[in-house]
Amino acid sequence: MDKTLIEDIHSQWVQAKMQAQEECENRSLFNMAEKYRVCSMFKGTETVEEVLALFTTPQGIEFCTKHSFPTIEMCRKFKGETAERLGIFVEEDVRIANYPIVVLVGNCHAELEYNDPDKRHQVILMHGASASIKASNWAVVFVNNASGGSVEIEATDNAKVL
Repeated sequence: MDKTLIEDIHSQWVQAKMQAQEECENRSLFNMAEKYRVCSMFKGTETVEEVLALFTTPQGIEFCTKHSFPTIEMCRKFKGETAERLGIFVEEDVRIANYPIVVLVGNCHAELEYNDPDKRHQVILMHGASASIKASNWAVVFVNNASGGSVEIEATDNAKVL
């Protein structure tokens, strides 16, 4: 099961990467197209946990949000305890506090609370997910709403939600 899942998502990643490369070439962004062409960040030999960890790297987040990758159907296959331990929640309602990275996917709503001023917090919404964010005590939260989902923000005590 895991091997087939990794092969499937790797195949989709290769296709998405090629499309990104072609888009850059069509826009005469040849240096960027070359970066996509040579990127080997995802090799297809990873475990499920390693693949999910790749999604939460800065480069992974940027690629996934920019190219709507992976599809919602593929995200559903990764739903579960391993994903949740890494802060990835697929089509479920959650209430959590101070996770450094939270990725919300699909028909999902999260109530998120941040009050730790010593950490960088990031919330990524994909495929229609929504969130209510309460930030306080100098906490800083970066939000990337890649899907147009709804985000409600309440920031107090000098906290910032960007």
